[in-house]
Formats: sequence, structure tokens, C-alpha cells
Amino acid sequence: MEPTPPGRPLALPAVYRDDVVAQAFADALGAALTPAQDLLDDLDAVFDPWRAPADFLDWLVRITGARVEPGWSEARRRAAVDLAARLAAHRGTPYALRLEAKEIHGWDLVIDDPGGVFTRGDPPAGRMLTVTLAAGAGDDRQALERQLTRLVRAHCPAHVPFKVTVTGAS
Repeated sequence: MEPTPPGRPLALPAVYRDDVVAQAFADALGAALTPAQDLLDDLDAVFDPWRAPADFLDWLVRITGARVEPGWSEARRRAAVDLAARLAAHRGTPYALRLEAKEIHGWDLVIDDPGGVFTRGDPPAGRMLTVTLAAGAGDDRQALERQLTRLVRAHCPAHVPFKVTVTGAS
């Protein structure tokens, strides 16, 4: 009898112990099912953003609704997937805006919300949400302003007027 192919051998009843054809069929079937069984055994790793294979990451981004931008590194995309549920729970709040800014970008934002523009229904006339970011030395302020605008737009309710400001060194 030939050696058993790699995989998980299927247990057969004792009546088939000496049946070469049944043994070969069971071995081949076990080898064919092994990849699926291995995937199921490690299924929790597929859904964990920090352990998932890189080729599953785009799928995780889609099913979690994580906000990612083109050009983000794999680590930043994994962090976005990890953060997606918490952001969804606080969507449209200053907390979610601050959380994503800190966890994904490492930014400490100053949010000026005069009259509760962000937190109330309709903003009072002439009131505007202002979000300020202090740029570090050597940072591209225009690029930071574009990133910050996209971030605020993603978290700010559509009816709320806002402006972003990047201060600091140029």
C-alpha cells in the first residue's frame, strides 16, 4: 500500500481495514478536505484584523465598513478595521472624530463646537464647527489639511458646516 498523502486521514470502519481501494479513496478524500478543515480551524484568525492574511484584508475592510484611504500602509488599514466597530457605534460624534484622528493618524485635534453645532440638530445661524490640528516641523500643511478635511467630512453630519485649520511650522 502506498504511503498516506499529507492531510488528515479519514477513519474507516474496521471492515475496510484491508480494502486497498477504500483506504486509497479515504486518504485522497482526507487530503482534499485538509485545506478547508485547516481554514475552519483557524477561522478566528481570518476575522482578526491583526492576524488575518494580507489577502483577506481588503475583504475585512469591505465587510466592516472601515474607512481607509488609498496609499495607506497595511498596518494602518489593519488599525482601521480594528477600529471600525467602535467608530460605527459613535458615528457622527466628536468622540468618533477624535478617536480616529488619534488611533489612525496620531493626531490630537482641538474641536471648537460653539453652540453645540456638532451635537445638536440644526446649527445656530452663523455658527460653524472648527477643527484644528497642530502640524509638526517638516509636515506638509496642505496635505494635512486635505487629510483632515476628509476625516472631518467622514464624521461630521452632512448638515453641519465646518472648517479645518492646520497650524504650526510649514
